[in-house]
Amino acid sequence: MEKPCPVWPNETQPASLISVVSGLAKFQRFAEKNSKNHILAVGDLKTWHGNIFRAVAPLAYYAGNFRADDAWRPCLRQDVTVGGASCAPFAAVPGMMDALSQEMHELTVKTDEYIAKRPTPADRARAAIQLAAVYAGKFIRIHPFLNGNGRMSRCIANYHFSRYDYPSPYYDPYARPGPDYAHANAACMAGDFSPLYRYLISVLAAK
Repeated sequence: MEKPCPVWPNETQPASLISVVSGLAKFQRFAEKNSKNHILAVGDLKTWHGNIFRAVAPLAYYAGNFRADDAWRPCLRQDVTVGGASCAPFAAVPGMMDALSQEMHELTVKTDEYIAKRPTPADRARAAIQLAAVYAGKFIRIHPFLNGNGRMSRCIANYHFSRYDYPSPYYDPYARPGPDYAHANAACMAGDFSPLYRYLISVLAAK
């Protein structure tokens, strides 16, 4: 009889949180050093998910690997829901993430080209935040990992804010943002990324 796959609960113990926060801090340093010259790709997300969550994942290969139809990692064969909404089927996740990586590479290049034309400060900010919101929102909708997707989506947004010299919208690695953020994420699950875009605009305006 096969052993049941261990459940990966959200981190609640201080020791676990310290490990995760340390990983998030390292990612932020990576973003600040590399974001202007490196377009974030699917491999980066897997690498950093592994770096951030390896010490707290109940099964080693949960960290750094997408949900997938993987014969060597059978516990990745899991579908997940968020707030009653179904995320991408596990078998479809690797292909969807490859497509997302390619799409976001192209959108990043277009954003760079637009910003190089020196638009107004407001239009520049809107272009950068649109990129961050679309990338993070589509990532949320897929939910490629068994856990840690919220934190990784916030890393994605921070990375793109750093690329265009804006302060990180998610500056407190311990805290989960409030109800406006939760509403925006719920809309992302339905394929509507505009609330996340507006949320990020409001965060930037408040800094």
